[in-house]
Amino acid sequence: MKYGFLKAREELERMKRTVESCPFRTRYHIMPPVGWINDPNGLCQFQGVFHAYFQYSPLNVHGGGGYWGHCTSRDLLHWTYGEPVLTADTPEDESGVYSGSALIEDGKMYLFYTGNVKLPGDYDYIDDGRISTQLMVESTDGFHMSDKEKVLGMEDYPRNMTAHVRDPKVWKEHNRYYMVLGARARGQDEKGGRQDRGGLLLYTSEDKKNWKLKRAVVPDQPFGYMWECPDIFSLDGKKVLSFCPQGLAQEEERFQNRYQSGYSFLEEGNEIKDTFREWDMGFDFYAPQTFLAEDGRRILIGWCGVPDTETTHRNLSVENGWQHCLTLPAQLTFREGKIYRMPVKELDSLGWEMQPIPKGRYYWGQKTVKLSISEIGGKDQIIRIGRGLNALTITIRGNRTELSFLGEKGEPAPCGGGRGVRVGRTRKDTDQLLLLIDSSIVELYLNEGETVFTTRIYLKEQERELEISSGGKVRLEVC
Repeated sequence: MKYGFLKAREELERMKRTVESCPFRTRYHIMPPVGWINDPNGLCQFQGVFHAYFQYSPLNVHGGGGYWGHCTSRDLLHWTYGEPVLTADTPEDESGVYSGSALIEDGKMYLFYTGNVKLPGDYDYIDDGRISTQLMVESTDGFHMSDKEKVLGMEDYPRNMTAHVRDPKVWKEHNRYYMVLGARARGQDEKGGRQDRGGLLLYTSEDKKNWKLKRAVVPDQPFGYMWECPDIFSLDGKKVLSFCPQGLAQEEERFQNRYQSGYSFLEEGNEIKDTFREWDMGFDFYAPQTFLAEDGRRILIGWCGVPDTETTHRNLSVENGWQHCLTLPAQLTFREGKIYRMPVKELDSLGWEMQPIPKGRYYWGQKTVKLSISEIGGKDQIIRIGRGLNALTITIRGNRTELSFLGEKGEPAPCGGGRGVRVGRTRKDTDQLLLLIDSSIVELYLNEGETVFTTRIYLKEQERELEISSGGKVRLEVC
């Protein structure tokens, strides 16, 4: 076993008892076996088995890259963790194995990812000091990888691009292969200051190994300075671009997080920014990736976190040797000009049991909660998760929904780890909702997934109460 993989195994064995005893571990969400997790990578279904790879830092609970972690599932809910499949062990990826995707073809899995190199010295690591290389490995089982092969390097990117080119998503269409990369183009504002522009690089290939630039997509007016984690796919005849623009100015009810994540429809005559809609309105969502299941469903998994927020959105699992998780897999559908996102149907197969709610209160303890409220009819809804002042309050009035970890005087609830308030809206008044609580993650789906909120919450077991004030039809189930 290579040294890097051996170090990961040793750290897992050293911290296993501490991690597994943490009260914030989830039951149905992908987590790091130890250390840190961020972007989902290489999502696919291969020979009937779902594979999820992910950015993984087993040696550092505060991140830093270095590995692709790996887990598998038959039902998208119960995951078995294996050894990491990639680590930083070549000159092209010595500073990190960054995000990428999977292509399934002819009984093989092809994984594409960005190898990152940061040269030692006094560099800005935007124009100088960074080398971004696109690499490919092959596998016949999803566990064992071939030698790494370089498919694109710095010499293959347009000259107006910075060194920030990464996160390849690869697919096949009309007997040709396509790769889209997130990019950052150099730019200046009216005063000559730096104003880089986020964009995309689209490449084509006939053999998956030799790639030619087809198009660079960089808007004239900046829509963020960097576009990460691009994903192009078709949904019900619509061509969709999912991406994460960094550098958007925050607004009262839009772009409320440090960095954003959303989608646009690629239609002729439309500017990408004009159709952009955020995937999630909660505190913790970024870097989603989609894949096509063998039954034709388009499934999305995101990172339940946001970069560069560790000091503002603290995760209280750190003291137990791990941080972050991924979102519940969700199926995407297109309706009324929007993409709707709801949990995969496999969720219904869990052993849910109906529960009474005496006086609108329920103690959920170690249970996983599924709360459905229908026939709301415009009535106000208030849901509190927690006890006393240490709680998350969900308030729904008409088409406006607010998640708040703040008390009446603005005091922050400890269970939020510094999170404050997030707001989102539905097109019409919210008439039904689905709320899922899996230990330390809350996912709220409004009007069949038109608007979704995702957030972490850190409650001690004795504080895990649910208080519901509803004028609708309430159904509470646990498992």
